[in-house]
Amino acid sequence: MRTRTGAHLAGLLAAAGAPLSASDLARLIGRSVAKVTALLPAASTPDISVCAGSWELRGDDALARVVRNLHVGPLADGAERKTRVRERALAPFRAALDAAIWAARIEWGWDRAPEYALSQDFAVRMLSRRSERHGAVRLLTDARRARTLESRHPDAARDQLWAGAAVVAASARSARDLEDLAALLIAASRLDAGDGAVPRRLAPVVALLGDTERAVALARGVRTDVAIELAYVARAAASIGDSRADEIVTDALVQIGAPGPHGDGGAGAAAIDAGVAATAVVPAGSAAPDAPVGALLRTAQAVAGTALYLSPESALARAGQARALIERAFAAPPGPTSVEGLRSRQFRSAREHEQVLAATTYATIAVACAQAGDHRGAVAAARDARTQLAAVADAAHRAVGLVDTAARLAVRTAECSRWSALVLDLVAGDAAVDALATTDDVAALAAIARLLAGGAERDGDNAEPPAVADLEHATLAAGRALDRIAADDAIPPRGALLSAARVLSPDAPLAVRAARGTFERARTAHHASSLERRTRARGEAVALAEAAAVFDAAGVEATARAAAHAARDAVSRVPAAARARPLAEVAAVLLGARDADVRAVAEAAAREERTGTIGRWDAAAPALLVAAVLRIERRERSPAQREILDTGILDLRRGEHAPSLTMLADLAARHGDAACAAELVEHALRAAHVRDPLRRERALAAVRDASTVLAEVTRDATVAGRPGGDAADNAAPAALSIDDTARAWLHVGYPIAGLRALAAAHPGVAERIAAAIRRDLEV
Repeated sequence: MRTRTGAHLAGLLAAAGAPLSASDLARLIGRSVAKVTALLPAASTPDISVCAGSWELRGDDALARVVRNLHVGPLADGAERKTRVRERALAPFRAALDAAIWAARIEWGWDRAPEYALSQDFAVRMLSRRSERHGAVRLLTDARRARTLESRHPDAARDQLWAGAAVVAASARSARDLEDLAALLIAASRLDAGDGAVPRRLAPVVALLGDTERAVALARGVRTDVAIELAYVARAAASIGDSRADEIVTDALVQIGAPGPHGDGGAGAAAIDAGVAATAVVPAGSAAPDAPVGALLRTAQAVAGTALYLSPESALARAGQARALIERAFAAPPGPTSVEGLRSRQFRSAREHEQVLAATTYATIAVACAQAGDHRGAVAAARDARTQLAAVADAAHRAVGLVDTAARLAVRTAECSRWSALVLDLVAGDAAVDALATTDDVAALAAIARLLAGGAERDGDNAEPPAVADLEHATLAAGRALDRIAADDAIPPRGALLSAARVLSPDAPLAVRAARGTFERARTAHHASSLERRTRARGEAVALAEAAAVFDAAGVEATARAAAHAARDAVSRVPAAARARPLAEVAAVLLGARDADVRAVAEAAAREERTGTIGRWDAAAPALLVAAVLRIERRERSPAQREILDTGILDLRRGEHAPSLTMLADLAARHGDAACAAELVEHALRAAHVRDPLRRERALAAVRDASTVLAEVTRDATVAGRPGGDAADNAAPAALSIDDTARAWLHVGYPIAGLRALAAAHPGVAERIAAAIRRDLEV
């Protein structure tokens, strides 16, 4: 501060109260960046904090010294710490900072504004000074500034508004403070507005998190298949013990054209025993007969899954309705395909998938009947599952379907009688034996082993996972798969080696032998041309990564590291424009490794996926990485893995890929990470441009309540001889302080459930806030 320029810089840092960059300071004082940088410290000092090319005064003592040095003339001891003296000394510098913001608003544009004008720290510091609060609110609620922030980070503007609202709420002392708080929260709510569709399978995740009311509202916001979504919400609600699940099922059945549990044929046991669709009566005028086969089967699957958690009477009714939906789906024969060749193959594959889905749903129905004490219904449904699978032509598909059915028949609780459990065990065991005798396909055998071992991935599209593992048949299937992998000259299909090896013990010699064979074949693969080398490198990279994971689990560290590095080298042969997903696949396989060097390879691949690839952005790449980290226990995640999680979610949010965010929210919820799941739900809604459907309903209700209370308070004030309006603001009940009102308001968020209490405490300001909410709802 011995020079005029140095004093100018110190005054700006003291006035800002937030970090200022070299370019900010250079623009404000009209000097070059080099001149500014030469005067400022290169590293942090006791008075100045230096971080990422920005400088900030540190502590009250540093501020007091700057004020004393800026003062002209004598100054009493300690006067530099008085608010009045500080404001007078720093006023010119704060005026310069405000002038630059004003120029950005009306002249330069926010995309060329100083960095501090877009920072949260500076805006929040302005809000903390009451003399600058009005200007700070104008800054934060500027729509063009918000758009500039959103282009840089998808949630930056919204986060700044919420941070500002927190500052105002913590220091609210007047009706004007509440109005500022309302302005900030309403501006934040407008950033969430949109006309997009709710992503499918998001509503059930919300139900798993315990907010059934919101889940139902979201389910009604999907553009297609509302019945399926409601049925999945019912199953999720039932799984956490919500009594409203039965009511939601009824709503789903009405949506798809089937009556509720008290309609025709509500007795599920009778419907199953007779084998007739007693609940398939469609109300007159309904469009449900034209419902797609997939919609009927998915709804049936969710209804059957819900039945597992209901009382015996309700479970039997729902089981009968699920059966009716399946029979209705297959009542009409499939129409002929319009195009031969590939089209017909696709059609047959889709039809076989529907048959497998019907079979697994029959298996869930069987378990529901067994739990409810309907032994004949359980046996009939289990047999129907086998009959349905007999129509599947593809051997590998049929084998996996058989084992999937067997796995679901193993879903049972203590309510099953010994006789029912024995019957289901016999059917499940026969299905597993038939499946193993049906196919030698490596991928099918690995899937069979995983299903029988109880390792099926839990997600919103699958029925209940197996609770009882058939380890004998699982080990047999895994051994056959690994034998084939070790004997074949070809590189195994993606995921087969790892799935089969995980069923056996980590150090099983057969798994290590299969991994070693895969390692050698993938590392020394011969390619006839450079094009073949580039096109096959992706599959080789994943195979090498899986081999490294097997070696790591078996404790063969040196070979695991060699395989990991070989996988990374194989990815480098993939063209740069298509390298993102192979990098993510390799990293996803290796992120959970025990060996630190193998994990380092995975983390390096994850960083390169984010920063070092070119070509079109691929949402599958960050989704794979985030899913891999979510499968790691929260307390066991390293700092690098947490960074991968955060940056992957940010990439998906910036890319507005709502389906991937929904899938990850479901994964987090089912792995017990409720906080992360709730965060991902909000990201998915904002990526899909969907405003929370309960927001409008609750806002309208709050405005109506506030208006009613306002009229009552005004009437009481008139009777008591006191004027209403703003004069009544100071007559708040002692039990409800303005600070408590503001904090409650912020906690619930806009729309405020506490608007009624606010109207009672501060009628004048409540009326203006209600009017602002009405205007916001009209946008």
